[in-house]
Amino acid sequence: MLLSFLLVGYTVSGQTKSLASFKPDPEKEKQFLPYLAVHHGGLTAIEEWKKANPEQYKKEIWYYTESFRVKRDHSSEGVSLDASIIDISRFESQRQANKETIVVMPGFKDALVLLPASQLLYQPNSK
Repeated sequence: MLLSFLLVGYTVSGQTKSLASFKPDPEKEKQFLPYLAVHHGGLTAIEEWKKANPEQYKKEIWYYTESFRVKRDHSSEGVSLDASIIDISRFESQRQANKETIVVMPGFKDALVLLPASQLLYQPNSK
């Protein structure tokens, strides 16, 4: 039992350190901030919320910028996907617990790759 407690503590500690060292890419932050702002009162209110909740902001911006990636040329046909149109929370129901999920979007040659839930440093509450 003690070993289980230590393992859980180590895992949480490791995640905290990874999130603590996370510095959002300014370009990605600019791209995905509107999706986060929707949940916090809009673009004008998000700045105040960000100042009042810096740790939560860091968690949430990590989720919107780092919990997925775009796999280029997944299909031979379609148009390139502009990642800035992705509100990743819309695809959360497709995320798998322990393996990456590839989400093919009709009309695009690129696909989304969702990190497994087990690798997320932060995940918003399911709605």
